[in-house]
Amino acid sequence: MSIGPHVHCELAPILVNRTAVYRMCRQAPGELMQRGFHVSCSALLARLSPNNAEPANRIERHLLERSRRWLMWAIRNPGWFGRTHRLAGQMMRWRHGGATLLSLDPLYPLFHGTPDRGVAISYDITPITDPEWHPQGVSYLYELAYAHLARSRMHIVASCQDTADQLRDRWGIPPSRLTVLPLGLFPSPEIPATFEAPSEPFLLFVGTVEPRKNVAGLIQAYADSGLFAERGIRLRLIGMKNGDDHPIMVLARATPGVDLAGFVSDAELAAAYRQCLAFVYPSFCEGFGLPLLEAMHRGCLCLSTNTGASPEVAGDAALYVNPYNPADIVQGLRRLVALPASDVDSLRRKARERAAQFTWKRFYDGLAEVLSVA
Repeated sequence: MSIGPHVHCELAPILVNRTAVYRMCRQAPGELMQRGFHVSCSALLARLSPNNAEPANRIERHLLERSRRWLMWAIRNPGWFGRTHRLAGQMMRWRHGGATLLSLDPLYPLFHGTPDRGVAISYDITPITDPEWHPQGVSYLYELAYAHLARSRMHIVASCQDTADQLRDRWGIPPSRLTVLPLGLFPSPEIPATFEAPSEPFLLFVGTVEPRKNVAGLIQAYADSGLFAERGIRLRLIGMKNGDDHPIMVLARATPGVDLAGFVSDAELAAAYRQCLAFVYPSFCEGFGLPLLEAMHRGCLCLSTNTGASPEVAGDAALYVNPYNPADIVQGLRRLVALPASDVDSLRRKARERAAQFTWKRFYDGLAEVLSVA
């Protein structure tokens, strides 16, 4: 049997990321092997198995930890990293060279010594446009990374048209080196029969409780809307929480009707999507927005943001607000719960139909085409 083109997957996001990109890192090698590619994997210095994105032995586990420290050092010392990464990249090419590089984040080609060819996946450019949302040093590294991508002949896969447009406008990357491939839905469990219906209606937010998601703006708009005082509608926040003294956490605990659920099981999340009155997601910017897609798949009535990728994902299957306008979010919440039943049914149906268009098969078929000519 002939062996297809050799692709090396750089899965360094697993060093720091436990969200959708982490799941993509575990998924992508197998999907590419199914499409005939010979696949090898790494997380910077450490070689990983393409079957599970895990180091295969004690030496590689040690190198995985060393790679995590290297990444943290680069974030703390971006200037020094910028002056030394090409030299360090020689070691990376020695361990992982000889294949087409596929980086599941635009940052990590820097650690390979700025190669001229390959493919990088970009989700958003918020480290550049909104550096206050990211750890200090991250923005400098992404500036280096995107500047390199612009100078090189690497191809960039963007998860939405909005990101592709920003890459073209900001760095002059030509359309011939940009491909938009929307992401897909990860499998989710059915709701067990043991889950009871909620005693009170609730609006649902799913995502990391962080500034980029505009959680504080959502909580304040919910308080100003009077939905809890007037109608007993609660707001449930599911996702990774910050420390107890974080301003968003303090605001959430001080706002009547807000429930901080933190992380929940997949089954509990599926039940929350099914049982919520509506899904609310007024994020400042999304490079794609998988929680919105998951909510649409479950047939939720959705309120989202009119910026970033959200309109590309939801189309006419959601209501939209300006995330930078608090009064607009308040009005959006009130409009959401006052919709006639016929409009609610129509939006739920459209959400399910539109969500069905976003599949991983479509994404990986497109990625395979890009890699075949990279």
